[in-house]
Amino acid sequence: MASVAPTAYTPERISPPGDTIRDILEDTGMSQADLARRMGRPANKINQIVQGKKEITADTALELESVLGLPASFWMNREQNYRLALSERKQREAQAQACEEAKAFPCAEMARLGWIEKQTTWLGKYQELLRFFGTAKLNALKGAVDLAPSFRKSDGKTANPQALAAWLCKGLIEAQKLERAEYSKQATLANLEAFRALTCRGAKGLTVELPAFAASLGIAVVFVPHLQKTYVGGAAYWQGDFPIIQLSYRGSRLDILWFNFFHELGHILFHSSKETYLDDFSADQHPHELEANQFAADTLISPAAWSEFISNGNFGKTAVSDFSSAVGIAESIVVGRLHKEGIIPQTKLQEYYVKVLEH
Repeated sequence: MASVAPTAYTPERISPPGDTIRDILEDTGMSQADLARRMGRPANKINQIVQGKKEITADTALELESVLGLPASFWMNREQNYRLALSERKQREAQAQACEEAKAFPCAEMARLGWIEKQTTWLGKYQELLRFFGTAKLNALKGAVDLAPSFRKSDGKTANPQALAAWLCKGLIEAQKLERAEYSKQATLANLEAFRALTCRGAKGLTVELPAFAASLGIAVVFVPHLQKTYVGGAAYWQGDFPIIQLSYRGSRLDILWFNFFHELGHILFHSSKETYLDDFSADQHPHELEANQFAADTLISPAAWSEFISNGNFGKTAVSDFSSAVGIAESIVVGRLHKEGIIPQTKLQEYYVKVLEH
């Protein structure tokens, strides 16, 4: 069977009043120059009217009535209908473009999470996205969307730009709801031990007590459910003078989420407030990521204490419990690091892991 080449899209043609003028001129044998002379108008102006580039005004309609015979009301209605048809076509094209833009966003997932209202049409979804992002046009999100191409996982996957923009926006929305003190780097550094102590208070210490304590130091900590194809575990950024740490539930283990928090805190404390740091906590060799990783590891467990612990070579349950109590850290964090560094098999001591559920 012979294949048929697809027909190229051609915008619908809308007939301007000039088509009617041209038909009358052909029927009467009159040229555009003759018409211009009889109307007392420059020939180029008449040509623009014929091509639909220049509107027919009331004065022009009266002149056309005198020369061509059709009433001025006919020409005014013809012009009005033409301009209306042009506007309607422009609106249809804009709506079609809006629908295409909406299709790039994870609308179904956002609706399931309650971020936007569920809609059955793409135009309705587009309107919901505008409300969610607080913008008149989705292309105004270019700054957030442009973050994605440079955010790559170690396996080479690239995040979906629109999904990533939605995830970041939700974090900002939640952060703006929080009451926060004025941020102080010195006060934050002075309270690192207090942050560590929260690791021993289970999931509540992370999801409830941490945001409240951080807010008292001027830092917004928000948990935002993970969106598919974002691959992001955490982010650190600023809104004016206020720092924001945004965490997803990706990984969902208490020890992972605590490490992610301290990693992002490292960005806030030591790196530029003009940057947005997006992290999947893979083997990223960027200096800022290495510094944030080191800060998180050393803050959770001091290098000296860790070195002494692993030198003993005893990693049984009692040893892990005694060590975690001695350094004031959750047992799951100790086990997580033992697994991460390959000191014990992944199958050992998994009972210490604590799952954190999205809420």
